[in-house]
Amino acid sequence: MMLAADIAPAVDIVGALAAAATTRLGAAGIETARLDAEVLLAQACGIDRTTLYASWRRAVPGGCRARFDALLTRRLAREPLQYIVGRQEFWSLDFAVSSAVLIPRPETELLIELVLRVLARTSGLLPDARSLAKGPCSLRLCDVGTGSGCIAVALAHELADATVWAFDLSAAALTVAASNVQRHHVAERVHLVHSDLFAAAGDLCFDAIVSNPPYIRSDALGRLQPELAWEPTHALDGGASGLDVIERLVTQSPPRLRPGGWLIMEIGADQGDAVEQLAHAAGFRAVSIAPDYAGHPRALVARKA
Repeated sequence: MMLAADIAPAVDIVGALAAAATTRLGAAGIETARLDAEVLLAQACGIDRTTLYASWRRAVPGGCRARFDALLTRRLAREPLQYIVGRQEFWSLDFAVSSAVLIPRPETELLIELVLRVLARTSGLLPDARSLAKGPCSLRLCDVGTGSGCIAVALAHELADATVWAFDLSAAALTVAASNVQRHHVAERVHLVHSDLFAAAGDLCFDAIVSNPPYIRSDALGRLQPELAWEPTHALDGGASGLDVIERLVTQSPPRLRPGGWLIMEIGADQGDAVEQLAHAAGFRAVSIAPDYAGHPRALVARKA
């Protein structure tokens, strides 16, 4: 005969606990409430979501409830899910993240696609560039404002003959990037440099410069979703016009590019015309603005003469 004490309360059943958390997160205005509840519960239990589903009708393991409540409290305060679990996928690779770095976003993967596309299109020029390279790697790439290192690591992962210099003004961000460079076994080809744009670049020149700079107008930051308040302001705030860092980067890039080299940079959806004008004024040719998958202007693609 089963006693009442042997039956786990409904709230302590995995599925019921996830459902209750989903309701609380949804009431707090979190659009991804169910996903977040499941991810946090799996994190608290030390399992993946597949195992979580297999345990849906079972009692929550001992100790998981307290850990889950703590994680849920953080998410209800609108701390980003990625900071709570300490990771985010980008380019099908798993990256460590913390509040020291911007959370990698799917739209930024467009930059990787564009770099690969332009380098493949101009591959006939690469033998000359390779003759200028020192060491075993032929391509020299630069990631300005590397943050978590996701762009630099993804490029190194895709281009076995590339060396990537990854610059960032934040020492804390470079610590996170270093962990990701090690995690993905590209430390020999990704060089992390503490630098404000190209200030510490010495006499380096590159075949391509890629960047996801801060481009949100200062007065718009307070009107964005609450989760953005947890991300580093310096990685988001583009000044009064949103173009402060973009203008510096566009202006400083030509001397850092080899002939025929490329600048590929993420921009705000309303900045296409202004950024295109900046690129032309800086002497770039073949200037264009690439759309994202939603059709919004998303990236500058500019080639040095």
